[in-house]
Amino acid sequence: MKKILIIALAFAAGVYFTPGVSAQSFTSIQYQVGFPTSGLKDHVSKVSWRGATFEFQREVAPSITVGVNFSWSTFYERMDYNSYTSGTATLTGVQYRYDNLFPMMVNAHYTLGTGKIVPYVGFGIGTMYDLRNTDMGTWTIEEKNWHFMVSPEAGLMFDVAPDVSIKLNAKYDYAFKIKDADAFGNLNLNFGFVFNSW
Repeated sequence: MKKILIIALAFAAGVYFTPGVSAQSFTSIQYQVGFPTSGLKDHVSKVSWRGATFEFQREVAPSITVGVNFSWSTFYERMDYNSYTSGTATLTGVQYRYDNLFPMMVNAHYTLGTGKIVPYVGFGIGTMYDLRNTDMGTWTIEEKNWHFMVSPEAGLMFDVAPDVSIKLNAKYDYAFKIKDADAFGNLNLNFGFVFNSW
C-alpha cells in the first residue's frame, strides 16, 4: 500500500513541477456530508454532518485535470442501553461510537463540455486512515487502520465569477479489506468553491 501511495504522489508531483508547463490550476474547499454504507454502517448508521475536503488540481490536457485530494469526516452514533459483546467480553450500558475517516488520494477529472454549468466525472486512488472508537462507561475500544481506497466521482461546476466556481459532487469512497479490518464504504455529497489560477 505504501508503494502505491508513493508512486501516486510522485506522479502528482511530476505533473505539478514539470518545467515549461503553464496550465490552469484549481484549488477547491468543500463542505462534506457522509452517508455510511457496507461495513461502516454496521458500526455507525447515522449520517455525518461533519466533514471537509481540500483539493488541488492542474490541467494536463484539454478537459483533463489531475490532482490531490485530502478529506476528513466524523461519523457518530449513540447506542441505546443494552448488552454488547466484543470478542469474549460482554458489557451492559450505553455505547458511543465514532469513526474519523481521513482519505488521501491522487485523482483525475474529465469535464464534459464548456459553459456556465460544466458536468464532470472523476476517479481517485490512494489510502484512508480510519480511527474507530467505541466508548462505554470508562472503557474504550480503539482501532487504527490504513486502507487502500478508490473513489469514483461525478459532479457539476457553476461559474459565479471570472475565477470562481461553485462545485457540487457526489463521490463514493471504498476502503478495501485488510488483515485486521473489513472493507467498508461511504457516499459523500460535497458543496464548495473552486478558485482558478494560472
